[in-house]
Amino acid sequence: MKQLTQLHIEGFRSIKKADIPLRALNVLIGANGAGKSNLIDFFRMLNYALTRGFQEPYLLERGPASAVLHFGPKVTGVIRAELAFETNAGTNYYRFTLADSANDRLTFTKEEVQLKRRDIERAAAPVPLIQHPSDNSGLCELWAENDPTARFAKGFLQRCRVYQFHDTSLTSHLRDYSFTDQGRYLYADGGNLSAVLLDLRNESTEDYAGIVRTLKAVLPWFEDFVLEVEGRKGVLLRWRMAGRGDYLFGPGQLSDGSLRIMALVTLLLMPPERLPDVIILDEPELGLHPAAEQVIAGLIKSVSRSCQVILSTQSASFIDHFSADDVIVVENENGESTFTPHSQEELKLWLERYTLSQIWSKNIIGGRP
Repeated sequence: MKQLTQLHIEGFRSIKKADIPLRALNVLIGANGAGKSNLIDFFRMLNYALTRGFQEPYLLERGPASAVLHFGPKVTGVIRAELAFETNAGTNYYRFTLADSANDRLTFTKEEVQLKRRDIERAAAPVPLIQHPSDNSGLCELWAENDPTARFAKGFLQRCRVYQFHDTSLTSHLRDYSFTDQGRYLYADGGNLSAVLLDLRNESTEDYAGIVRTLKAVLPWFEDFVLEVEGRKGVLLRWRMAGRGDYLFGPGQLSDGSLRIMALVTLLLMPPERLPDVIILDEPELGLHPAAEQVIAGLIKSVSRSCQVILSTQSASFIDHFSADDVIVVENENGESTFTPHSQEELKLWLERYTLSQIWSKNIIGGRP
């Protein structure tokens, strides 16, 4: 399994400087405002940068530069980052520098990739991705496909996907029609959920059956989806209730929590070939019943054997479903976020008497207000 093993970030939002080792499963815990969401937003920024969406919409919506740089340009002039990806061939590196520029923008001033093969002592020379300051990542350029190291970095970063299913309002994309040709992968906001389920029902019946079976376990009133193409509109998330097969329900008749569960279960039970390399989840337990939390946590642990998972949570009950080896404690002191991994061995004596949530609540590992 390809895996992001090390992350170095300087100058991004509350992250003044951090070196973060990453495992197959990474559970970020910490108080509100500690910096968990800022780390997730770092990956969101990369997603936008790879699609020429860095200046707009990313900086337009989540910036400007003065809001992204740590305490603004008077304190921090540049953002630096290095990502290390481990593969069977060796370690690939992606590095970039973003500098404050005119009109409160950020500009790529340095960007490169590098490969350190396992069978060769010295790393290959870094491959520059830009020759002069640029508004966009060099990985957006077609020539990047010609270099194998750049092609790998681009492909891996494109498959590091941030998912957040928090918008379940009546105008949410989750409750709207989706086009049938958009069902191969689940969108970041779950807006094509009905198309994905239709595609799985038609092309991967066992996986679809597993999704329905799991949903029945956490939503006992649920019987099955009714996914019918309605001309140019596409397909809507319609469903039937157990024992009431004569009545057809629509997405507007689902609670917020039920809709999130449907999106999460679908994502986590996708066939391995449809999964991204890294799944990044922002507070997946939001609005879930404790019984549903247990099921979602189990699915997360299971999917982490096929792809890497990074998630943030502030739910004490949710972290009890994970190991101390999975936990990274995020704390904020004087506006600076720190990221501290922990382990079962380190907490062995405490875990003999207390649960992981109790250890966290007692502030033994930090991460409390």
